[in-house]
Order: sequence, then structure tokens, then C-alpha cells
Amino acid sequence: MLRKFPLSMRTLQADDLLESRIGFVIRKRTGNAPLRNAMRRILRELFNKHSDSFGRPVWVVFDVSDKAGEDTRAVFRTKAEALLVSLCQSTGHTPAPVARGVA
Repeated sequence: MLRKFPLSMRTLQADDLLESRIGFVIRKRTGNAPLRNAMRRILRELFNKHSDSFGRPVWVVFDVSDKAGEDTRAVFRTKAEALLVSLCQSTGHTPAPVARGVA
């Protein structure tokens, strides 16, 4: 499990998968519905960007803390990107380049 508050990321290598999959745990206490949906969109976008760098198919599950609503979306994106980059590095693959200045 990798952590970068307010996010935790769990991975599971699964030999029966043909492509990587993503899951979310975002509680109703984490901001309002538009914020939670924005978090899902951000996580899904970053996952799609980095999934080719995982090496082999993997389940990635993000657990978002209730306190995540206190961060801006840009900060949330930066923390999520850092988790996915560390996953790519732990599998020995080069992550996709990080876009700077995008909010």
C-alpha cells in the first residue's frame, strides 16, 4: 500500500486480467457530490495516462480520506500523480512525463 495523504493506493497483481483496472473508495463525508465526481475523474485520467507503464495488468484501488475535500483539485492531482509515478517506478518501468502547470 502506498500513501500520500489524503490518498492511499492499493495494488493487486492479477494474472487473469488482460488490462489494468481501477477502483475507488470515496465516502459521502468527502465533500459534496460534484467534488467526489471530480476526484474520480482526476484519478481515472491519471490512471489511464500511466496504466501502460505498469508492466503487466494490475488492479489499482484508491482510498480517498474524508479530509481530501480540504485540498484544492490541483493539490489532489499532484498527490495522485506522485502515487502513480511511484507505482511505475516500483515495477521498474518509466512513467509517462508529468505535465506541469496544468490545474
